[in-house]
Amino acid sequence: MRSPMSAQERHFWGNLEKRIRTEWAVATVLLMALTAALSYFSSNVGLIHIEHTFYDQALALDTGAPDDDHDIIIIAIDDDSLEHYGYWPWRRALHARLLDHLHEAKVVGIDIVFNDTNPAYPEDDSVLAQAIAHHGRVVLPTHVSNDRSEIIMPLPELAAAAKNLGYINAFPSSDGVVRGLRAVQTLSNGASHHYFLAAMLAAAGNYDAYSHFTAYGETPLLIPYSGPPGRFNMVPYTKVMDGLVPAATFRGKYVLIGSWGTGLGDAFPTPVSRDGEAMSGVEIMANSLLSALRDRWIQSPSSWQLALLSCLPVLLSCLVIPRLSPRRSLIMTLGTLLSVMLIALGLLHYVLVWMPVTPSLIGVALAYPIWNWRSQETALQTIDEELVALNEQRQSLYRSDSHIIKGERNNSLPTRISQLHNAISQLRDAQQKREETLRFLSHDMRSPQNSILALTQLQRNTSTSIPVNQLLDRIDQYANRTLVLVDGFVQFARADAARMARDPLNLSELLTQCADYFWAIAQHQHIEIVEDDSPGDAWILGDSAMLARTFSNLLDNALKYSPPNTTITWSVIEAKDSWTVRIQDQGRGMRQDQLKSLFVPFSRLEGDAPDNPAGAGLGLAFVKTVIHRHGGSIRVESAKGEGSTFIVNLPAFRT
Repeated sequence: MRSPMSAQERHFWGNLEKRIRTEWAVATVLLMALTAALSYFSSNVGLIHIEHTFYDQALALDTGAPDDDHDIIIIAIDDDSLEHYGYWPWRRALHARLLDHLHEAKVVGIDIVFNDTNPAYPEDDSVLAQAIAHHGRVVLPTHVSNDRSEIIMPLPELAAAAKNLGYINAFPSSDGVVRGLRAVQTLSNGASHHYFLAAMLAAAGNYDAYSHFTAYGETPLLIPYSGPPGRFNMVPYTKVMDGLVPAATFRGKYVLIGSWGTGLGDAFPTPVSRDGEAMSGVEIMANSLLSALRDRWIQSPSSWQLALLSCLPVLLSCLVIPRLSPRRSLIMTLGTLLSVMLIALGLLHYVLVWMPVTPSLIGVALAYPIWNWRSQETALQTIDEELVALNEQRQSLYRSDSHIIKGERNNSLPTRISQLHNAISQLRDAQQKREETLRFLSHDMRSPQNSILALTQLQRNTSTSIPVNQLLDRIDQYANRTLVLVDGFVQFARADAARMARDPLNLSELLTQCADYFWAIAQHQHIEIVEDDSPGDAWILGDSAMLARTFSNLLDNALKYSPPNTTITWSVIEAKDSWTVRIQDQGRGMRQDQLKSLFVPFSRLEGDAPDNPAGAGLGLAFVKTVIHRHGGSIRVESAKGEGSTFIVNLPAFRT
């Protein structure tokens, strides 16, 4: 069963949890602010290039051929046509003849700029103008100047003959890829002009599509490309001119005329291009026209909306991570990153909304390491504070620096936790010792005093009184027992709390002095204390008084539990980096189960036995404490009826 937490533990964990919550709340706010800033200023910090890459890959995942019955046909000025009619530019009279084959088309958009006169055939401009006017539904392109200060018109004669005009500029992204367009372009002088598609829709009489398209105004529209180049119905220019394509093929169709030949005209990379293959401007126009007819564009929320939406995954991660284990937090973080990308793909393909994901991915990816960093740092700071407080409590408890908790020169979390665990363990030991002391004072110390009080009460009653000499003898016995208990308790307390000296001393000489002290007592009990081949010098660093009392306790115990006519043998043996002291008797010995509690304070083996020597059960506890505080160890080898051997190891001091 788990023991309840102490007040120190409750204070520590409560303080740590509060500080971590506060730290993480601040970190969450900063992460969301960073994510919002990255989203809002993505083009300024270089993230737009990452977004473009992800968008292009996402769009290319789900492209297919346009519907078989769509209403768009491209008449391509391809390589075969160039070979047939010669070098570009062709005579404009040739384009006039082409229009004669397209009278059944709903509208014809010519993606060729006619803004200058061909000096070799100046009369061709009038011929083309007449053909355009005769057709009645031809749209000619205009061109926005590079500085966007003016619109470059076709020749006035051609412009007047055309049904409508519209600009055809493609405005690639910073990486040169054409991803979208604007239905309306406002020049620097404030004049607004419609895109070429709007002019075609109006010329075709499709005013619903026209109104929907122009309603977008200058909102950026991303083109949902149908697929890589070559996915639209396309007929060569020369085949139309040769009558190989029936005029009925163009009935009710939106016809686009533009270049497709190698090295001819404008071509741009698109999100669906394969291996760097460019798409001709006329096919980009066809993709755009298809989107306008379906009113199907990919749009993005505004900058501030994107900033807010980008923060949602980050906020979710920040709320969940502190409630999970590190392993589950990592799994959750990876799952969130994958979910953000899948949601972006789903919105793109099913809702036609593009959500840039890079700011969210950065925010979510940062949340996990920042949580681990700040929680660990906060834990370390709290542990440091708790260690200082515990050291102060320890010093005030023992009034010495002998048990101050020393931290290693290691700032890692495991080391700090180990230090804190040791500190709490020491406080638990102190609490346990306090309880043992209270038990000692309430039982062992009170027992002889109660006996003295009982004797005095009996002595006051003449019928129960005993002779004075007998009374005094018993009082002396109980008083001496009290003194023994007090002396044992004081010595044990000193061994546990007092500062130990570290002076060089000769262990062999110390053992000899202790053995000489007990020589008379041993002779009286017919017991011999013998030294067994010990070296002349066995130097250690220690407190001579404490160690003398320690080995005296061991010799005294050997005398108490040894019968007459036996031998107690002591020896000092040199080991690699230590000295081993062996004190062996031929007394009653102990069972193996008794050895477990041999050094426990206030514990006495067979304390109720009539022939057991009196004591408080602190002698061997004192011995173990002193040995451990000198960096040594003690163990016992014993068997019932075969005597006991106490083996002490102490670090050697090499001069």
